[in-house]
Amino acid sequence: MQQEWVDRNFLASTHVGTPDPRQCDPPEGQRLLIAWDFPRSYFSCGLTLVATVRFWNEEQVTRTIPLLRRRGYQAFFFPDEKILTYRVDVISNGEIVESWLHQFWTELIDVGNNRSSSVSSQPMQESVIERP
Repeated sequence: MQQEWVDRNFLASTHVGTPDPRQCDPPEGQRLLIAWDFPRSYFSCGLTLVATVRFWNEEQVTRTIPLLRRRGYQAFFFPDEKILTYRVDVISNGEIVESWLHQFWTELIDVGNNRSSSVSSQPMQESVIERP
């Protein structure tokens, strides 16, 4: 697993000075690179890679691809996004056989869209710190 920035410096033409129409509108964002090498016993059962990526703007996307080779890699490009954290699972027959988690990954807590039950609508309480 690796994440990297993609910008004008990512283009080879930036470093060698060759003409490149992409220099007028270079790609910008981040990429998540995933590489794998599974034993034949895992691969023979049929594997699916599920990548869940959470961004700094609180959006989350999930990308799913079948693994057609025992060894390989996949790059996911997210234009104009900043990756906060990610989780990648490899699934076989509905069960997770391998999982990689970014160090900041946590499960989201769904509190629903009902604003009337939110904490902010509760009355304020006094502090438990005694004052002199």
